[in-house]
Amino acid sequence: MSIRKVRILPAALVAAVACGITLLLSQMPFFAVLELKGLDLLFTLRGPLPAPESVIIVAIDEASMAEIGQQWPWPRSLHAQLIQKLNQAGARVIGFDILFSEPSQPAEDQAFARAVQESGNVVLVSALAAVDDPMFRHTLRVDPMPLLRDVATVGNPFVGIDRDGVVRRARLLAPDMPSFALQVVRRALQHSPQSEHATLPLARQLKPIDFLQEHLINYQGPPKTIKAVSYYQALQFERMLPPGLFADKIVLVGRWLEAIPEPQRLSGDMFLTPFSWVNGEAAAGVEIQAEIIADLLAEQFLTEPAPLARTLILLSLALLTGLLLVWINPVAATLASVLIAALCVACAEWLFAHLGLCLPVVAALVIVALVHGGLLLLRALNAERERRQMLEEMNRDLEDKIAARTQELSSANQELQQRHQQIETAYQELGRAQQQLTQAEKMASLGLLVAGVAHELNNPISYVHGNLDLIEDYTERLAAALDGRNPAADPDKIRATLRELITSCRDGTTRVKKIVLDLRTFSRTDDTGLVLADLHEGLESTLTLLEAQYRGRISVHREYGGLPRVECYPGQINQIFMNLLQNAAQAIPGQGEVWIRTCTVTPGERVRIAIRDNGVGIAEEHMNRLFDPFFTTKAVGAGTGLGLSISYGIAQKHGGKIEVTRCLDGGSEFTLELPIRQPRGAS
Repeated sequence: MSIRKVRILPAALVAAVACGITLLLSQMPFFAVLELKGLDLLFTLRGPLPAPESVIIVAIDEASMAEIGQQWPWPRSLHAQLIQKLNQAGARVIGFDILFSEPSQPAEDQAFARAVQESGNVVLVSALAAVDDPMFRHTLRVDPMPLLRDVATVGNPFVGIDRDGVVRRARLLAPDMPSFALQVVRRALQHSPQSEHATLPLARQLKPIDFLQEHLINYQGPPKTIKAVSYYQALQFERMLPPGLFADKIVLVGRWLEAIPEPQRLSGDMFLTPFSWVNGEAAAGVEIQAEIIADLLAEQFLTEPAPLARTLILLSLALLTGLLLVWINPVAATLASVLIAALCVACAEWLFAHLGLCLPVVAALVIVALVHGGLLLLRALNAERERRQMLEEMNRDLEDKIAARTQELSSANQELQQRHQQIETAYQELGRAQQQLTQAEKMASLGLLVAGVAHELNNPISYVHGNLDLIEDYTERLAAALDGRNPAADPDKIRATLRELITSCRDGTTRVKKIVLDLRTFSRTDDTGLVLADLHEGLESTLTLLEAQYRGRISVHREYGGLPRVECYPGQINQIFMNLLQNAAQAIPGQGEVWIRTCTVTPGERVRIAIRDNGVGIAEEHMNRLFDPFFTTKAVGAGTGLGLSISYGIAQKHGGKIEVTRCLDGGSEFTLELPIRQPRGAS
């Protein structure tokens, strides 16, 4: 097979597939909307055309509302006056794009009907109202009131609103009624001009077209392209408008309000057009009817290719694009695809502007993109096939090398597993060392408290010991009094004294028991895991152990809030309290004060414990190193430099944090925040 066939056949196949995909996409709603936007693009590229000379609009606009000074709807005698003025100015046909379905004042209706009848060239509009029900859909035709319908020509403003809300199509004839635009044009072609300014041929026949089908409106330009004058100007055309402005013209009267004054009585009647996506403006319904009338008179409705012709055009484009791109490299093919797409748009714009033919621009661009992408994919598949062949050859050459390397990798893997096991062992030892270091620091803190705690234990024990001697003496006295050996003794007084001594001993032993319990609470290892703890009890236990350092020298101010029980390791949290409270005591050289404040933050989620002292404070240069391991400002032997570092690690382990601030009035404040509940899986 020759190289030419090798390239042409895949290119033709890619073109056929791309055309088929495009035709399938064109059946989908979103693609139909894109095609409509492609039509809008053609309008924009073509630009506005000269406004038709044969049609002029009398606009019911804001200026007319202000000048006439009456609320809508205006008296129908005013419309009768307008008909007379327009006929006086030589209008050939007068079309009212206003629905007069409801009667007003009888005199007003009679005046308007009389003017319509005398004029003989007035076309009124009817409407269709849809009634939607879950069981059916019914369309009602709303005509002008009988008094007016009998004396005027009536037509319906059939326009179609596409899925994107834009009016692009119009129907000229329904089975039971012609359109408003068709009626206006028929009257214009039948009515004789009243001046020498004739612009329309007499009794001309409309070009035969399928009036029952929807036709694409060939918009002359964006909204406000059709010449328009205000309603109040038309009523005084002799002095406010140029002479001959209405002579032999089709005059349409309709609403042209940008801001509707009474929406409950006057609907907007504004629609989007193909030009609206550029300037953002909507066109009045009467202007759209004027565009349709201009298209009828000029016989210039837009045309679309038939489905078969459309398919042949897209297939031809796909084949030409594929045959061109298959011979050039991918980079040049990309540039050529962009050029082809630009040429497609340019050709479509030329045919649109000169022949009124609407080609599927978006489908053409999709065809070019799909052909280009398909050829790139085909090249990639060919490259992949060649790469696979090369890989197969390389694999055959590398099989022996792989076998040798496999043995090396197996050995390396065994060594890696051994190292991994060593790392795991080291990590476990590190964890145990960290736990031992934390416990050692806790014991070190207890060591600093030994003298004070021993003194605290010695006082009540000595007191109990002394009381025991007295209890023994008074017991002997009581026994002598009871058996008569000491009649002078008072047994009741001796009993009272014994009770006091026993109560004193009980208080002393209670004090000893509390100190021992607090020591046990502080030194616990938390082997049982996370528990719900009362942080206030932990603070009080710590303060008990520090009693010797605080008593007579430091005043403690408790500002406890309502804290819930916190899920934690209580022994570790008590160690934080011990470090912070002991540091606060050591930071106060003489008399001083310590404030303990607790509260909840982010209710139901976290608690905060703040410990502030009025001691010597922390130097600015030490703030950034305060939580570093082994950093201390204390004298040698007075501290290990691990207390705050370990406290910081405990807080992080609990999902909390510790922060320190320098107080303006001296001293420092440490703030501990902890979550009330640990996340699932925390250990």
